[in-house]
Amino acid sequence: MITRVAIAALLLVVASGTTVHAQTASTTAAVAAPKPEISLRTPRDGATVSTTFPVEFGLKNYGVAPAGVNLKGTGHFHVLINVDAPADGVMIPADSLHRHFGAGQIETTLTLAPGTYTLRAVLADHEHKVISRDLVSKPIRITVKK
Repeated sequence: MITRVAIAALLLVVASGTTVHAQTASTTAAVAAPKPEISLRTPRDGATVSTTFPVEFGLKNYGVAPAGVNLKGTGHFHVLINVDAPADGVMIPADSLHRHFGAGQIETTLTLAPGTYTLRAVLADHEHKVISRDLVSKPIRITVKK
């Protein structure tokens, strides 16, 4: 979109007789978008928690939108329990080991039986498909106490 300031500047250049040289996309260095980062902020790796505990998702350089909303650069969270993330582009199952937060939640609570668990956060697209390895968190290990 051309703004009034840009139009005024262009008219000033044309009126002054100055020659303007436009750069093409091939000569302009592309600025890479910052790499997205995903994490489980709470609980922390190695934490001991009660059977019901808070979970906070962390996300940088990417957006959150509810499932079903196809908006570039966004996704919604899943918590995977004791399983690895599917490959990029593969749908995340809906079962007790793959918890979906399709309303766009950025925090929740989980209830797990006593034991030791490995958790990871995964951001999926509007169809619950894994977006990329950059949007799969490092696993954390927690202990749920009796």
